[in-house]
Amino acid sequence: MKPVKIYLILSVLAVVVATMVGCDDKEVPYIVDADELIRYVSESEDARELFRTTGLINSDPYRFSFDSGQFRDSLIGHTRGTETFLVPLDADQSQVYVDHGSPIGLVREAMVRVQDRFTVQVSRTYSDTVLYDTTEMSLDRFGFFLKLGSDSRPFVGWVLYGFNGVGSISPPLSVELVSSSGVGFRGDMGLYPDEPRSNSSYIPRISYIRLAEMDTVLQGNRLRVTARKASAVQPTFQLISDYDPSGSFTRAMYRYDNIEFIDSLSYETVTGNPRLFNLVFIQYLIEPSFPARGAFVVPYRW
Repeated sequence: MKPVKIYLILSVLAVVVATMVGCDDKEVPYIVDADELIRYVSESEDARELFRTTGLINSDPYRFSFDSGQFRDSLIGHTRGTETFLVPLDADQSQVYVDHGSPIGLVREAMVRVQDRFTVQVSRTYSDTVLYDTTEMSLDRFGFFLKLGSDSRPFVGWVLYGFNGVGSISPPLSVELVSSSGVGFRGDMGLYPDEPRSNSSYIPRISYIRLAEMDTVLQGNRLRVTARKASAVQPTFQLISDYDPSGSFTRAMYRYDNIEFIDSLSYETVTGNPRLFNLVFIQYLIEPSFPARGAFVVPYRW
């Protein structure tokens, strides 16, 4: 082969290799991080429990004071969307790494938004007929992550550090939980005291609670959930779902007086539960005709 042809071939190969190396340096770290964060939500035990959908909506019957029918929910559709937020490595380095103090130091932050959309069929059973309605409901949850390990570690070093079960908008009621051992904690936006330390526009200002700071409810304790609404101008009715010794359940909360709404529901938590975390699932129904529902979860440790 002539020297000129060899030179041309080597030149083309050099350009191809340089292009591939350049693409790897610029693109791969961000793509890998985003993919691994989503995989963490799906596969890691702590995230699977905090972002679970099983046991939230079940067919337990319930009743309301304003209607003589027996209500029952059936989940007929579910979709999940995820969105990741993190500062790309080629951004201003003063924003890529954030100081979390000793012993964590300078680390990268990330947020993952998980939105579950449920389609629920609601049946109302009376003595002579059964009526059916269909309603849509969204549940927004956020995971706050820190990159505490190298790329050689599981999920390229990302660890779930904090959680938010309410989303970015506060629900139209306040919630408090107290266990029979005396442990008490908030169930609304007041549960989440921390915010990301990054000042980058890539990271949303979503508050969270550290997983290590979640309150622990001893298995077999009774747990009392109290919901309050400041005004009864717009009636709101709650459905509470959790696990007790009989399995998953749904129960209604709906007591009002002339000025404020307040109702409590107490139940015995299940024993022999292998989970690290559990969730109280709260739905709020704005009108008796149930055109729509809102929802959020309250996390606690076992």
